[in-house]
Amino acid sequence: QLVFIGKMFQSEDLITMAQYLVLFYDQMPCDLLLSEWMQSMNQRKRIDYWRKSPSLFQHVGIFRTLGGFQPLQERKFGKLLFDNPQGTVAGNMTIVPTYEGRFAYFPGGEPSRRNDQCDFSASPAHNKQKTHRCWFWGKEIHAGDHVLITFSDPNGITLKGVFAEFGHPKHPKDLLEHGAFQVAAPASAHGGGRLPSSGSGLCGPFFHLAPVEGDGMVYWEEGV
Repeated sequence: QLVFIGKMFQSEDLITMAQYLVLFYDQMPCDLLLSEWMQSMNQRKRIDYWRKSPSLFQHVGIFRTLGGFQPLQERKFGKLLFDNPQGTVAGNMTIVPTYEGRFAYFPGGEPSRRNDQCDFSASPAHNKQKTHRCWFWGKEIHAGDHVLITFSDPNGITLKGVFAEFGHPKHPKDLLEHGAFQVAAPASAHGGGRLPSSGSGLCGPFFHLAPVEGDGMVYWEEGV
């Protein structure tokens, strides 16, 4: 599904394949050369194993070899990197009507097929689209404004990674210029806490994870 994540070959073909890549690597990218090599070995039709069975390969982590992030994952492979534990979204930001917090976080992970409902006239991104993806859209952001995700497990969760995307190609200036990811355990774990303005429950002290300074993507991972 993610194109060239990995390919499997028989061991007796590896030397021939390596020689082919060494001979033509400066003429064509190696992923394209593999298709040429397979045709030269009389494999005219690709064996798309993944169409009928779970993928044998998964992109590990979220960092791309060429730089930047690769948040997409093989959904048939097994457990995803981001499982999005059950929780609710609240906050105090002023939003573009119908572009609500439910589009900021999908418990259980983002659905593979989406056709959202929001005010399509508010953005040219929806023009001539057969299916629609809406997003959380804040406006007139001020200091102290926040989006709060409260997880359903009363004992809290083990946080391994956080990933968020900001902005939209049709609205390139709609970025959060000065913000941060923060996290807090349940108040009971710290013997006290404070009540968020959303009224969703007691939280312990908040800790800083990562800054948000006009970035299109922000990622935090434990130990990285």
